[in-house]
Amino acid sequence: MTDLRPTPLNTINELAKERNRAAAERTLNAWTALCLSLMGFGVAFEQVSRRWPGATPSRVPQPSVLVGIGFVGMGVVLLGLALVQHRLTINALERQDRVLDSVNSLNRLAVITILLAGLAGLGATLWLAGA
Repeated sequence: MTDLRPTPLNTINELAKERNRAAAERTLNAWTALCLSLMGFGVAFEQVSRRWPGATPSRVPQPSVLVGIGFVGMGVVLLGLALVQHRLTINALERQDRVLDSVNSLNRLAVITILLAGLAGLGATLWLAGA
């Protein structure tokens, strides 16, 4: 005869997991806000460059369009990375036999992408200031 009694829950571990789930949700929300800001900045940058003094509607500066598209693209890529990291964290919390895998490579990729976004924005600003 098998024992059908449920295994007792460790209340402390369950509370810790709930705190970690809430932290993962807050982190995802922060990343979502950052990505939306990057995408909005990309669209705004492209629109401002169209209305820059000396720009005609038929002749849009190509680098500014590329910078705007680049910021939107970086926002989308970072949002994808945030979703992957969130899913890895939640999967690790849901399974009893699995510990959280390191996400250092995702974090490094995100930091490098943000650094490139900042450099691209700085370069575009200097380019427009010199134009």
